[in-house]
Amino acid sequence: MNPLRRLLYGPGRLPGDLHTALRAEGLTILAEAVPGSVTYRNLKTPGRRANWMREPLVVAIALSTKRFVVTARRSKHIDVPITALTRYNIQVTNPKPDQLLIEYDLNTTNPTWQGQVQLRLKTKEATRITRTLTQLQ
Repeated sequence: MNPLRRLLYGPGRLPGDLHTALRAEGLTILAEAVPGSVTYRNLKTPGRRANWMREPLVVAIALSTKRFVVTARRSKHIDVPITALTRYNIQVTNPKPDQLLIEYDLNTTNPTWQGQVQLRLKTKEATRITRTLTQLQ
C-alpha cells in the first residue's frame, strides 16, 4: 500500500482480537487495505450534519461462516451475522468486476444516528464476496 495513503487513511487491517475471533468462526474471505470511498446522504449524528458528503477511506473486509465485517480506521462500518443482512437492510452488489458496493442505513450501527451510507470499494474479491454472501444467506 502507498505509504502516504496509509498515513492519511489508516492501514486498512482488522484489529488483532477481531481477526482472531473471525478465524475461530471460520474465516472464509479476508481482504485488507482495500481502497474506496464512503458517501453519506442525509447525515445526522452528534456534531455532524450533511445532505451529501463523500470521503476516501481504506477498509478491511472479512467474511466468516457466521459474520460479515467491514472496518475502517479502528471503527466498524458493518459487523452483522450473515443471516441478518436483509433484516438490517444491507445490500451488497458488484456493479463492475472489481468494485464492491455496500449500502445500508446508518441507524443500523447506531440507533441515534440517521442517514444512508454507500461504500464503494475496489477489490479483486468483489464477485467472490457477493457470491459467497448470497450462498450463505
